[in-house]
Amino acid sequence: MRHPDTVIQHIKKSDKYATRKHLLLSTRKALLLSFIMLSGGIVLSLHLFDWSWFSRSGCLVVVIGIFLTSSQIIENSRRLKSRRSYNEQNFYRDFADELKQQALQRSRGLEEDIWENGLRGFYLLIVGTLVWGFGDLAGLLLG
Repeated sequence: MRHPDTVIQHIKKSDKYATRKHLLLSTRKALLLSFIMLSGGIVLSLHLFDWSWFSRSGCLVVVIGIFLTSSQIIENSRRLKSRRSYNEQNFYRDFADELKQQALQRSRGLEEDIWENGLRGFYLLIVGTLVWGFGDLAGLLLG
């Protein structure tokens, strides 16, 4: 039977490799999707004689770039949820008293707040960029 520390190290190494492979694939997909978006914007603009479609395709490329550059925020938010779940399970299993629970809440509060704010900012960037690129079309839907 393996020692628990050895198992944890093995998991971390395999997780690191999987993350690296995922990032490489994500980058290629993002670049391909960006090229398709820009090409589609050019084709629509030429066909409709309206270059606002090319501008809108740029907005979508920015959203793809936001996802790509914010992958660390997304990953850390996922880890944060996992850590919260693990700690809560341990409290119930270990029957920790209120003092231990309060100490943990104080120790993890700032880090969690930073990553939660980063995730909220990420979503605001996407919504703001899409409104910036497509907001003028809302009038067509309402009118």
